Amino acid sequence: MEAKPPTNPAPCSNRTLVPSTRLVSASESVFSRSSLISSSTLAQWKLAMIIDKQPLPDDPTPTDAPPSYDTVGSNSGSVRFHDSKVFVEPVITASTSKTHIHPSGSVSPTPIAKSPSASSAKGKGRANNWFNFTASRTTREVQATVLGLIRDLVKEQNHNSRASLGILESCAEACSGYDLSLSTLLQENSIEGHTPMYWAIVKRPPDGEEGESAIPDLLTALISYASPVTPKTIDDIRHACLLTSDQLLFQRLRMSPEFSPLSGTDEMLLGATIPPDEITVENVPGDEGAFAVDFQIVHFQKRMLVSKRIELDFIARARMWRLEFSIVQAAQYKGPRQGSWCISLSLLEHSPPTWIDSRLIIPEPISHSADSPSSPSLLDRVRARPKPKQTIVMRLKSQAQLVAPPNKQCTAIVVSLEDNMAGSSLQYAGTSYIAPDETLRARLEARLGRATADSDCTIC
Repeated sequence: MEAKPPTNPAPCSNRTLVPSTRLVSASESVFSRSSLISSSTLAQWKLAMIIDKQPLPDDPTPTDAPPSYDTVGSNSGSVRFHDSKVFVEPVITASTSKTHIHPSGSVSPTPIAKSPSASSAKGKGRANNWFNFTASRTTREVQATVLGLIRDLVKEQNHNSRASLGILESCAEACSGYDLSLSTLLQENSIEGHTPMYWAIVKRPPDGEEGESAIPDLLTALISYASPVTPKTIDDIRHACLLTSDQLLFQRLRMSPEFSPLSGTDEMLLGATIPPDEITVENVPGDEGAFAVDFQIVHFQKRMLVSKRIELDFIARARMWRLEFSIVQAAQYKGPRQGSWCISLSLLEHSPPTWIDSRLIIPEPISHSADSPSSPSLLDRVRARPKPKQTIVMRLKSQAQLVAPPNKQCTAIVVSLEDNMAGSSLQYAGTSYIAPDETLRARLEARLGRATADSDCTIC
């Protein structure tokens, strides 16, 4: 019986697609999160080899190109192939919303690497453009994955700060491999119209007294990787502090040069980059919206004379306030004259309007004189019993509701120190109301509501 010749394979075109091979790449450090995500890869690569049946006459393929395939075994016969050109097309599958990425079977993850450079691709100008598009698409996928990881971190509010730092460090390494800025990504309004720091503040427990050796929390880690922060980011963080009425956290952030930078003159005077003033807020129990604030203002007179302005910001009764000492630079209609020392109280951004009745109290500081001699003279006895001076009390009450910026009708309570005889002495050298260490101590007592003619604005 005559054997049948083998069936000729169907003619193939010049370009035949070889079955794809899956490769897995991952960041050098695995994103490990307790109860958050499993160890996973950031992306998957699909390698497609496009092969020419016959080489071109002037093919510039280098000598180190992949060897040709002599035979391909199959049940129906074999097909002979010749020299091949290899193009690498990265195709990444990643979720842009939630990044719960699963391991890829038994394939071991490899470090994340940049997409192949266009300069290494074979061919002419068209090939270069194709590789540029692919690299751009890969960067977008890595960006979406990093944003998803950050979203999950904030959503779960992991109390293991070391794990959070490890994840952020891995995100930073992945971003650097793709020419992305983690600082920029952290300051995008990528989570429901706000930055990750905003949500970290809203979801965290109220700030408490922490030792200097305390491990930084998630918020501190986020701010550290986001630095330098932009004014828009600072505004978003301040807004979150206001929503949670977290005065302690607000003051903690206020001690950072990025959040409350000093003017150049204050830096020279104080030899510091952060405001050294101390602010303590006490919300008085009751339904009248009463509160009290204690201030310690260092180098008060020197800063007023040189910088012309001292701003003290704080949060009380679900509002952000500013108490400001200033010297009037230009006279205004129905306002203090030019050169007057003034006190003003106003609302800051995102604060709801309110009426307020308040007073600023500046007591004479307690003197700590040196030990008197065993037999004091008459003059020493006279000096030892100085006549007590009255406490400075400046009334700050609103004639209309205070409105916060950026409202065009924003208002402030402005009072000149010259309206009080004792208060005007604060601008004179050697005044007894300023301590020997040049610190001015003052107390603001306030309640939210209309001021009455016979009211003394007592909050007790």
